[in-house]
This record gives sequence, structure tokens and C-alpha cells, in this order.
Amino acid sequence: MTRRLQAVAAAGLLAVLAACGGGSSPSDHPSASPAPTYTSPPPQLPTQPVALSTKPPPWFPPAVSQPTQSAAYVAAAGLPYAEEMLKVHYHAHLDIDINGKAVAVPPYIGFVVKGNRAIGLAPLHTHKDDGIIHIENNVPADFLLGQFFIEWGVRFTPTCLGPYCTDKTHELAVFVNGKKYAGDPTRLVLKSHQEIAIEYGTTGRLPTPPASYKFPSGY
Repeated sequence: MTRRLQAVAAAGLLAVLAACGGGSSPSDHPSASPAPTYTSPPPQLPTQPVALSTKPPPWFPPAVSQPTQSAAYVAAAGLPYAEEMLKVHYHAHLDIDINGKAVAVPPYIGFVVKGNRAIGLAPLHTHKDDGIIHIENNVPADFLLGQFFIEWGVRFTPTCLGPYCTDKTHELAVFVNGKKYAGDPTRLVLKSHQEIAIEYGTTGRLPTPPASYKFPSGY
């Protein structure tokens, strides 16, 4: 899988950032049909059946691991895709720690690919492996953490992350700005400069979650 990631990137996905922006102005993007206006998350997720990974990480996004299905994962998250929409533009940060080891949040989550070319982005997406989630839309709207994991192709429920589920000796916890989140984490609304930490490990022995993240200038 690592070789596949490298091969796909070399063949074209490294050019995706240039093609779809990576922070550049919309006028620099290839022409694309306008996305339907996204105004709110669907009441139930996923909106259509997709295979969500229950294997250990690394977790490569559909744009890399199964590009022909990348649009299906975005649709299952209840999201449209098109060129970047920057009228509403903010960022959250995600850390994942499993049994004391950090798990990378990869680039190209939320990218829709045809061949070796990106043909659009979902309003939730990543450009780098820095854990920064880009939230971009043409109108203000709520976006959920659960939507992000569906378009990533990874199982995420209140009790499971990928293959890691709660049991008599292990717990799964979500923290927002250093404080434990008590609600359904899949319905957690993403907000500007949020620091989200998902931790799985021995019950009562999870690492201290980060309370904040230093975003780059301009974010």
C-alpha cells in the first residue's frame, strides 16, 4: 500500500494540490460544475453504503487507495464536491493517538479523483499530513467529525475507531480543546481553531490531550 501511495502521488496526486488550489485563489482552479449548496449535515450517516476500514492504520484516503470510489465516499458523508469554495473558510486540527502512538491524518481526504487528476474537493478536506482539516463552503453551515471519517473511509463510532473498540480494559475518548467530549463524537460540529484529540488505550491511562494547536499564520 505504501508503494501504491508513492506511485499514485508520483503519477499525478502531487499535482492535485496545484490543480485544486492548496490555498490558491479559485481563479487558479480548473473549471468545474458548481457544487450543490451544502446547508446542513444529514440526519443519518453514512447516507449510502460504503466500506469503512476496520484495519489498523495507516489509513489512506479513497483518493489514493480506491480513486474510482472517491466520489462515493464524499457522497456517503452527505457532502458535495467541486472546486474550492472560499466564502466560508476556517480550520480545525485533529490528533489521533492509539495505544500511545500517533496516527497520521493523511493528505487528500475529501479529494475526488478521476484517473490521476483531481476533479473536485469536498468542503471538508486535507492538503497535508499535518492534521489540519480545511472547512470551506459557499455559505455558513455545520460540518461533523463523523462526516470527515466517512469521506476518509475509516470506521468511527462512539465506541470504535477502525478496529479499535471499547471493552473491559480499553476506552475510546474524544477531547475538544483539552476537555473530554461527552456527546456522540460523530455529531461533533467542527469549529474554527478547534483542537480535537481522539485517544484509544488502556482504561484510565490515556495520554493527556493537547488543549490547543498552533495554526500557521493566516489560518
